[in-house]
Amino acid sequence: MIDYSISTLLISLRPCLLALTLLTGCGSPNRPAISPSGAIVPIGSSISAQQSFSFEGRTFPYWVFTPSAFDAKRQLPAILLLHGGGGQGLDMINVWQKFADQTGIILVAPTLPYGNGYNELSAGQFFPQLMDQVKTIWHFDGRHVLVFGVSAGGYSSYDAATLASTYFTAAGVFAAVITPDYDFIVAKAQRKTPVAIYIGDHDEFFTLTQARRTRDLLLANGFPVHYTEFVSLDHNYGAVRERVNADFFSWASQFSLY
Repeated sequence: MIDYSISTLLISLRPCLLALTLLTGCGSPNRPAISPSGAIVPIGSSISAQQSFSFEGRTFPYWVFTPSAFDAKRQLPAILLLHGGGGQGLDMINVWQKFADQTGIILVAPTLPYGNGYNELSAGQFFPQLMDQVKTIWHFDGRHVLVFGVSAGGYSSYDAATLASTYFTAAGVFAAVITPDYDFIVAKAQRKTPVAIYIGDHDEFFTLTQARRTRDLLLANGFPVHYTEFVSLDHNYGAVRERVNADFFSWASQFSLY
């Protein structure tokens, strides 16, 4: 039985700078192997070269990280990572890579043009089609496909959770809300996707009132919600990324799509 209770974690932190220092590097090289589809894939920990995905006449770059536990015959869970405004897919790969390698998770991270026609994309089609393309080479476990977004990417994570609810097992959002004019997306969900929400009590862009409203909206519509407020934290994912990443994956792992 799914637990519909709210899990609230209050974590005291010193005030944080907005700047996020990202680790660089593309993993260690590994010998390639031939996947069941005939495509060449790396064995072990690796970040792919830039890939491309076409949708409705536009092309979007993305990257894939495979952990040390990966091989062409093993299906691991996957997380679609959605960056914030002004970022890129590799930013999210870098902040998740260490945890994903230790835990055994495939990461998929596109670069999306927020504010440049991106809102015209249909999340219900775009994200599943992107992941299906990835799956032809990197054979992840279709029962455990998560989506996690930060700030602007958090908006898209809500979109994926509702408009592609039968594809994503669970969704995570750091520092983003569902605004009243977008409440309609909740009713479009064919499945009550579990959603984890993380927010700082000093966030410059979203108030706790807005975050709690989003939490309550989802709960009222039958969605399992895991809700976390950080004390003395602003809009700085970098300050809590290790705690958030581990907490989200641990919580989301209890669910299975089928």
